[in-house]
Amino acid sequence: MSTIRMSGMISGLDTESLVKELVNAQRLKNKKYTDKLTTSEWKEEKWKDLNTKLYKLYTDDLSKLRLSANYAAKKISVSNENLVSVTGDNTAVNGAYTITDIKTASNHYITSGVVKTSDGTTTAKSINKLSDLVGDLGADEEVTFKLTDADGKETGSLKLKGSTTLEEVAFMMKNDLKVNANYDEKQGRLFISSTNGGISSRFGIEAGTEDKADDVLNALRLNVGGSDDTVNATVTQGSDSSIVVNGVTFTGTSNIITANGLTFNLKGSSTTGEKINFSVSNDVDATYNMVKDFLKNYNAILKEMNTLYYAASAKDYAPLSDDEKAEMSDDQVEKWETKIKDSILRRDSTLGSLIDSMKLAMTSSVEVPAGSGKSLSFANYGIQTSKDYTEKGLLHIAGDKDDAEYASATNKLMAALKDDPDTVITALSGVVKNVYDTVAKKMSSIPNVRSTFTFYNDKLMDSEQTALKKRIAELEDKLTNMEDRYYKQFTAMEKAMASMQSQSSALAGLLGNS
Repeated sequence: MSTIRMSGMISGLDTESLVKELVNAQRLKNKKYTDKLTTSEWKEEKWKDLNTKLYKLYTDDLSKLRLSANYAAKKISVSNENLVSVTGDNTAVNGAYTITDIKTASNHYITSGVVKTSDGTTTAKSINKLSDLVGDLGADEEVTFKLTDADGKETGSLKLKGSTTLEEVAFMMKNDLKVNANYDEKQGRLFISSTNGGISSRFGIEAGTEDKADDVLNALRLNVGGSDDTVNATVTQGSDSSIVVNGVTFTGTSNIITANGLTFNLKGSSTTGEKINFSVSNDVDATYNMVKDFLKNYNAILKEMNTLYYAASAKDYAPLSDDEKAEMSDDQVEKWETKIKDSILRRDSTLGSLIDSMKLAMTSSVEVPAGSGKSLSFANYGIQTSKDYTEKGLLHIAGDKDDAEYASATNKLMAALKDDPDTVITALSGVVKNVYDTVAKKMSSIPNVRSTFTFYNDKLMDSEQTALKKRIAELEDKLTNMEDRYYKQFTAMEKAMASMQSQSSALAGLLGNS
C-alpha cells in the first residue's frame, strides 16, 4: 500500500521533489549495477542465438561430413522405369546390372459369395443381422470365427451374435482379426484382404465349435471349395515379390526389395525374356554440392561471428533507465538498444578463441593415405580464402560457377572428384573431422563455468546475474529506507517549525495584551 504524505505545509518547501532528487542522486550511483545486469542478459541472448546456429552446424554438417561414407552419393540409370526404379545408398557397388523376371507382390484376398437373407432370394443389406441370414439363430446366441495362417495355426478369433449386423461384422474383422474388411451391399459380398503382401500374408477363416458356427459361415458365403462364386468364397493367394539381378533372385513381401545397398521399387511384372539394364556410378555432382553446401553454411556462421567480434564500439552507450526512455520515442529507444546489442560481443575473448580455432581447423591438413607422409588440405582442391582481407577467412571454391570472384579459375575440386574420388573424400572428411573435434572441445562442459553443448560460459554468466540481482535488491531496499528517513527528517522539521510558530504566536498575544 502506498503512503500518502502531507508535507511542506509550514515550511512551504516542495518536500516530494526534494526527497525525489536526493533519492535519484543515489539511484543514479546504483544504476551501474542494473546496467551490468541488463548488459549481461543481452549478451546471454546473443550467445544463445549464436549457440543454436553453431550447434546446428555441428550436428547437421560436421557430424555428417566427417565420415567418408557419407560423401559416396550414387547415380543410377535404369532403362525401363515403368517396371522398376532403383535407388542406392553409399554402399552400392558401381557397375552395370541386368534385371529379369520381375514379379510384383500381392495381398491375400477372400471375396465371399453373394450373401442372401434366410429366404434365399433377397441380397442382404448392411443393416441385416446374422439372425436375418440364419433363421433359427437367436439374437443373443454367439458363434465364433477363427483366423488361421498359411500353416493352419490360429492367429486370431472373432465372437459374433445373432444381433450383429453385416456392417458390424466387417468392422469387427478389421479390429479383432487385423484384416481389411468391407461389406458391399450393392454387390452383396464381403471383401476381406490382408494388410500386407507376400506368402506370409495368407490366411483362412474357419468356423468355431458352436452348433450354428458353420451355418453362419456358410450364410456369409465364406465357405471355400465350391465352383460357384455366388455361393462360395473366392480366394486369391498372397504372393511374394521377386526380381532376378545378374542371375540372382531376390524376394520380398512387398514391392520394395533391398539388396547390397540397392532398393528396387517394383511397379509391374515383366514379360518372359524381358531384360532391363541399369548402371550404378558415383554421383560427382551430388558429392560436389554436398561440400559446397557445407562451405556455404560454414561461411554464414563465420561471417556472423566476425560481424559480432569486429563490431563498432558502443562505449558511449549505456542501457537506458525508465526516466530516460520516457523522454525518447520508441524508435529512438530501439535504435539506442540495438547499437549496444550489436556490439555486445565485440572483442569477446570466448568468441575470438572460437573463431581462431575453427579457422585453424579448416586450414589443417591430413595424411593421405595414412603413413604415406603426403599431407592434403582444402587448399589442394582449390578451397581457399579470398584476397579480400575484409572477408576474414571466408572460403571459396575456385572454379565454382556461382562464385563471381573465382568462376573463371580451374575447378580442382570437381576434377579431383572425377579422377580420384577416394583420395579427395578421405582428405575432405579428415579435415572436417578436425573441425568437428575442435568444435566438440569448445562446447564441452566445465564445472560451474559451462554446460555441455554450450560455447559460452553460461553457468558463470547465470551466477553473475544472480549476484547482481541480489545486490540490486539490497540497494533498492536501502533506497526505500533512505526515502523514509528523509521524509521523517522533513516531518520533524515541519513539526519543529510548527511548534516555533505556535510559540511565537502565543508570545505575540501576550505582548499585545500587556
